[in-house]
Amino acid sequence: MTKNLGKKQEKAVQQEVKKTLAEIIIGKTKSSTARFKKEFKKQIITGVTAAFAFLIALSWRAPVQNSIDNLIRRWGLVGGAVYFEYVSAIFITLIAVLILIMLSKWASKGA
Repeated sequence: MTKNLGKKQEKAVQQEVKKTLAEIIIGKTKSSTARFKKEFKKQIITGVTAAFAFLIALSWRAPVQNSIDNLIRRWGLVGGAVYFEYVSAIFITLIAVLILIMLSKWASKGA
């Protein structure tokens, strides 16, 4: 009878261990899934934001380029168009960097 009782207790302990182990695995899986879901959502938002930023940049390309071309014509610097494309690219980059610096300072004040 004690042999039977020992086997029953051993079986009960094994079942309890399996149950506890399953609960631990399920808990870690749920936690990992929640982290993945959060990171996935964050990356989707980042990608969509970048896509819209690119779309905005493309929409501003023509007006800015036309303004630069008008300035070049006004100043009578039409001869070296290739050089002025580089100058305009550098000029636009400098302005964009200054605006980004101002925006980052403005954003950090609100944080």
